[in-house]
Amino acid sequence: MRRIWAFFVRDATIAMSYRASFVAQLLGNLLILGVFFFIGRTVSSETSAALAPYGGNFFAFLLVGLSLGDCVGVSLTTFGQQIREGQVTGTLEVTLMSSMRLSTMLVYSSLWNYFFAFVRFVLYLGLGSVLYGVSFGNANVPAALVLFVLTVLCFLGLGVLWASVVLVIKRGEALMTTIGYGVILMSGVLFPTTVLPGWLSAMSSLIPLTHSLEGMRLALLTGARMGDLLPIFGKLTIFALVFLTIGFSAFDRAVRSAKQAGSLTQF
Repeated sequence: MRRIWAFFVRDATIAMSYRASFVAQLLGNLLILGVFFFIGRTVSSETSAALAPYGGNFFAFLLVGLSLGDCVGVSLTTFGQQIREGQVTGTLEVTLMSSMRLSTMLVYSSLWNYFFAFVRFVLYLGLGSVLYGVSFGNANVPAALVLFVLTVLCFLGLGVLWASVVLVIKRGEALMTTIGYGVILMSGVLFPTTVLPGWLSAMSSLIPLTHSLEGMRLALLTGARMGDLLPIFGKLTIFALVFLTIGFSAFDRAVRSAKQAGSLTQF
């Protein structure tokens, strides 16, 4: 526990030392909410049948999607960025000499990013309520917290898997950007998946974020009960177990391969 706290304090201190960047990041993301609010006002003159299960408010639908999508982005990028930074600065090989496993160190070093992502998630929802009138009066907060944790675990595994790819191929930003756009398109971040063509809608069910967003919107916007959300909890638990197992196994194999090839310091 002392190690975990030490990593958290270190990363929080570094992040807070760059106050201008810290504040600018928050303001930039909040301005994006304003943009989507007015887009929502533009298209909300008629209630879409696709939005009816989530209360019919397009901006509320978007708000939850953008807030949770921001948290998912942390999982998909933070581990790969740590590996890439270690390659470029030449510290990766030294880090591997530590008694702590590199995968464990990556997780500990991501704790601040996850905490800040959760803070942003709550902040976006709160400001959406205060500034733009989104109602969360019926929200099932315990269910939303369970969904948040399960979503983090799902994408933590995928993030570690991506870090193993970065460890091997060195550069992969373009590939990650392409994957990110695909996830946004098919998982329902910006619009319901029911409006997609049949084959794309079927593919969306293979993305854990699709189920996370459905559950989070039902919990926050309609107050869905725990029992109603059990099928979604089950799917996300299976995704988490599979991706965590694959991700950490692939990462350990990538580390061994890089050591044998002597490519740890190559970038």
